[in-house]
Amino acid sequence: MGAIRSGLGCLSWVGAALIVIALALKVFLFDMAEVGHNGMAPTLLRGERVLIRKKAAPTLGSIAVCQHPTEVGWVVARVAATEGMTIHSFGTELFIDGKPVEYNGGGSGSFYNEDTDRTVQVTWGDEYLGTGNHQIFLGENRRHHVDKAEVPAGRLYLLGDYRGYMGQDSRAYGVVDASSCRGTIVFRLTPVAGLEPEISHGYFERIR
Repeated sequence: MGAIRSGLGCLSWVGAALIVIALALKVFLFDMAEVGHNGMAPTLLRGERVLIRKKAAPTLGSIAVCQHPTEVGWVVARVAATEGMTIHSFGTELFIDGKPVEYNGGGSGSFYNEDTDRTVQVTWGDEYLGTGNHQIFLGENRRHHVDKAEVPAGRLYLLGDYRGYMGQDSRAYGVVDASSCRGTIVFRLTPVAGLEPEISHGYFERIR
């Protein structure tokens, strides 16, 4: 019995230590949040729980969480251009500083956007922005619809991965103050359904 009690005592100390570590990570390094819209589909879906790396400086290609430039609240989108850069689209291509961003098509299917209560046809593929690649949604015509803009000093141009949905990025609210950013989204804790099987999400995934 003594050995069993001793073992249970050790387990309780281990459990307490894990709780302390989890709290420390939350306070100092990470925060949890729930995605509030589908502007970042297919990378993030409304209702998914994610980890935010607190105080991480947003870089080209990262998913930033920043203060809304004109309203109370937060915005979530990918950093498509930083200070001094220009961004625009022409036809089916997105241009950064006059150079087309590499895109490789992957597939097509239907997507129900809970935000608009509509099912639409989309195409998806890999976009190479910054130091890595990520998936984006395009409409059937594969257009981006980004007016030309030059990013002022200290600002960021944010662009959603769902390029046919224009209400949740800098195309709607303009550039954001880089110093207002809370951090970057780096990990998915819990997924939601809604994507075609070949691009569906799972639990505990690193987010690109």
